[in-house]
Amino acid sequence: LSHIYSVVVLLFINVFVLVGNTAMCQDKQESAKKKSISISLSCKTSDGLKQVKVKATRKENKKSIPVDNAKSPITLYLDKVGAKDPSNGTGLIGKLYLNDDGEAKFDLSDNFNSQTSTLHQFKFIAKLESDPLYEDAQEEISISDVKINIDYSGKDSVKTATATLITWKDSVYVPVSGVEMKLSIKRAFSLFPFGEEGLTTDKSGNVSADLPLDIPGEPGGKITIVASVLDNDTYGSVERTKKVEWSVLPKTNEDFGRTLWSRGNNAPISLVIISCSIIAVIWGILIYLVFQLFKIN
Repeated sequence: LSHIYSVVVLLFINVFVLVGNTAMCQDKQESAKKKSISISLSCKTSDGLKQVKVKATRKENKKSIPVDNAKSPITLYLDKVGAKDPSNGTGLIGKLYLNDDGEAKFDLSDNFNSQTSTLHQFKFIAKLESDPLYEDAQEEISISDVKINIDYSGKDSVKTATATLITWKDSVYVPVSGVEMKLSIKRAFSLFPFGEEGLTTDKSGNVSADLPLDIPGEPGGKITIVASVLDNDTYGSVERTKKVEWSVLPKTNEDFGRTLWSRGNNAPISLVIISCSIIAVIWGILIYLVFQLFKIN
């Protein structure tokens, strides 16, 4: 009996060892299947509102391709990894899933600015963790508080725009010199640059340029001046806009009245009536046929 008891105990031990080894092998296989990814962050401040863009890529056939199939969201933090601190806005900002381009864009509202009004250095931390397909990844970016002010002078025949770049230092905003800044005019689908190429701020933090006088304005008699700093290592991307009065009005197309080549809402009345009548007759016949089918049934 004792011999049988020993055999049973040994069998149980062997079973437990085999199950444990199998589980460990499965864990190793699952972890080996996970792919490594790279995360990059960029920050854009437009008219005082910040947007943090997270981009995730993976290596495949020696090429970097977007991570578009992650199952876990990207988590964004300010200054520290942890729960949100309502007193200063640090900690958890939010969670977003990556889109088809492997990107997640966090738009930070006025409420974020209110909570972080005492901060002048921002460290954003992005994390991807506990994903079944990819290894945990983390990246961070630090940007300094910076502002752009735009002044416009429209006297006489020369119209000039001056943009000033300032940053927080020693409890006060001071000019920033030696930073490349672009001046543009906002158009319907793009920005129209003006001024010399490669303008950099002087010791007063200023860049200036004359606006082209023949460019048409917006329907309200204004134009929008844009001053921007692109992908700076210290400040990220910064953009400021300002609407100013403009005398050159946009060209308006002549109204041709109700003609065959006019827009749909300006088509000839007779053509509209004939088209509607034809549609009504066709639908009337179809409805009549349906009713006849019901009667036959």
